Amino acid sequence: MVFFTLPALVKILLTFGVILLLSRLVPLFAALFVGSLIIGLWMGMEPLAALLTIGKEILSGPCLWLALVVGLILVLSDLLSRSGQLDRIVTTFQGISPGPRFTLLAMPALIGLLPMPGGALFSAPMVETAAASTRMRPELKVVVNYWFRHIWEPCWPLYPGVILGVSMFGFATWQWMVAQAPLTLGVAIGGLLFILPLLPRFADTERAVSWSSIGRFLSETMPILLLVMLLFGIQGLATELSRFWHVLVQWPQQLSFSLALGVAIVVVTRRNGLGLGDLKRAFLNPVGFPLVMIVFGAMAFKGCLIESRAIEQVRMELEASHVPPWAVAAALPFIAGLVTGIAVAFVGTSLPLVVSLIPEGQSPFAYAVLAYGFGYLGMMLSPIHLCLLVTSEYFHAHPLAGYRIMWKPVAFGLAWIVAVFVAYRLAFG
Repeated sequence: MVFFTLPALVKILLTFGVILLLSRLVPLFAALFVGSLIIGLWMGMEPLAALLTIGKEILSGPCLWLALVVGLILVLSDLLSRSGQLDRIVTTFQGISPGPRFTLLAMPALIGLLPMPGGALFSAPMVETAAASTRMRPELKVVVNYWFRHIWEPCWPLYPGVILGVSMFGFATWQWMVAQAPLTLGVAIGGLLFILPLLPRFADTERAVSWSSIGRFLSETMPILLLVMLLFGIQGLATELSRFWHVLVQWPQQLSFSLALGVAIVVVTRRNGLGLGDLKRAFLNPVGFPLVMIVFGAMAFKGCLIESRAIEQVRMELEASHVPPWAVAAALPFIAGLVTGIAVAFVGTSLPLVVSLIPEGQSPFAYAVLAYGFGYLGMMLSPIHLCLLVTSEYFHAHPLAGYRIMWKPVAFGLAWIVAVFVAYRLAFG
């Protein structure tokens, strides 16, 4: 009986632990669905009511739009890689890079603009080539490739974790990007302060950068640039049209994103002479299925937390025990990121609770930065992060060897996030 009368926060944390343990045995999306049922039943919902809540949530418009956007992003990444255009982006960039040291850092960052499972493996050969003339330690190559590959993840709107976070907090995409941009800046500064000084010195080389080489690089990156411009252009056009016709049109952000992604996919397909067979293989790529399903699992978990009144009870418990909401907003995503090693996992499992704990009158942007930032750095420290594993394997280094280097930029990043959180609180309340 005591087991069923535990505080709601303890029930959620225990359910959270069950999800993390199950994710070692079954796909994460399946663990999320099980966790949704557990928390619903544990909080007193009838089994049928819990199942209906899950069904209603995964069939809702926002959830279906979200799954479509994530799926289309993975299709675009697959087509760019399949067509060889991603290779050409890297090759043309090397033609405008001022030197090997810059290339070492910029290559992973450039590839990081296109999220893909284990994407660090794609930039690893570029780092290897740039460092070929040096005796750079394998673990340093791992950290360079791994760290700078992920600097965009807090704010870049193509990342599934960002898309899910935007949905959880209810921000506009541009608001999330602006609010989270300091995180990317802080992560980049941390890398430059603690990783760049460890890089070997290269012989000075003269490289003439021509307008034609810049033009070739911009031409190859055009689908990405077009996607970002269309994303905001379509949304802005819909807003202006609704004002012109004096009609309030609820134009979903995900619809703008879907249309922009559709155009980018068509451009990549036409430009590279791809056929229906290539499109079919990209859409049916089994690698993307688990990521799309995680969206459904995360939204189902959020729905059961709300419908079972678990979140409401947690808020009352924290108020009664005087636990600062910011402490939960930092610790829970960090633990989730550390244990799961994937952004959509810490976002889907911890951010619904964080959103509910934001005190009335305080800035949601501050809590978004705190929660996502701590979750992101927890994910970067995770020993099961796929990018860390594949990069370590590529450079024949132990996956944990790079921690001797990486702990410093991580510590700097955590302090930076706290500073940004405090600054947002002072600026916005």
